[in-house]
Amino acid sequence: MHIDKANLTNLTGLWKKYGLSGGDKNALALPHVSARWPHRCWFDGNMLDLGCANDTLWLDNLPESSVLPIWPMIRANNGDNAEEIEARILERNWVFAFAQVAMYLELKEAATYTLPVRDGFQVLLVRMPAEARKWVEIASQAFSYIIDYSVIENVLNDKDIRVLLGTQDGRAVATALLYKTGDVIGVHQVGVKQAFRGQGISRCLMQYILNAGAQWQGKYMVLQASPSGQPLYESLNFIPQFTIKNFQRA
Repeated sequence: MHIDKANLTNLTGLWKKYGLSGGDKNALALPHVSARWPHRCWFDGNMLDLGCANDTLWLDNLPESSVLPIWPMIRANNGDNAEEIEARILERNWVFAFAQVAMYLELKEAATYTLPVRDGFQVLLVRMPAEARKWVEIASQAFSYIIDYSVIENVLNDKDIRVLLGTQDGRAVATALLYKTGDVIGVHQVGVKQAFRGQGISRCLMQYILNAGAQWQGKYMVLQASPSGQPLYESLNFIPQFTIKNFQRA
């Protein structure tokens, strides 16, 4: 599988794990819709191929909280209808909300990635409900939106998911979630509590994640970076792939 497609497969696979709302799968214009956080709505195929770009009335039936991501088509001729799709969405009273850059790294042996050396810093694998609630609290604050606790609770025991909580001197300060699809490990929800930013905690957490990913027998690591997070990932040798534009109702 092409690494660009592998990135999207990991991302949308995690959204499916989080939970989807029901719908008529025979309806051509019906996308996947998250039943709750992270509120994503997307297509498995290309909107133009599905005949959805010119008939966008389905947008009116999406939940008010829906976030609609648009990414380039990943296919042999690299055809990209994103601009036409975006124009149709904007005509329906939706607005650009934020962008992310898909990135990947080809993992080396675990010994290549030294564990972080920082006094008092640890990374815990979340298993218990109390730990999950603390994870949700920290992540919600870090990203400035409310994460649904029940979504995280439902994936705690999934063999392909690892929910990580970073602590500094015993205090929960950072979060991450790893999701493995084949030999690809997706890095999601990397966040640091606001009061602890600018102290190098994100880099320490990512050093731990790189080591853990290699030990988990991953061949590639993928993520979707915010503009503020991209410099850190580039410094760790992640390679940019493409941009994901996210839209919401005006």
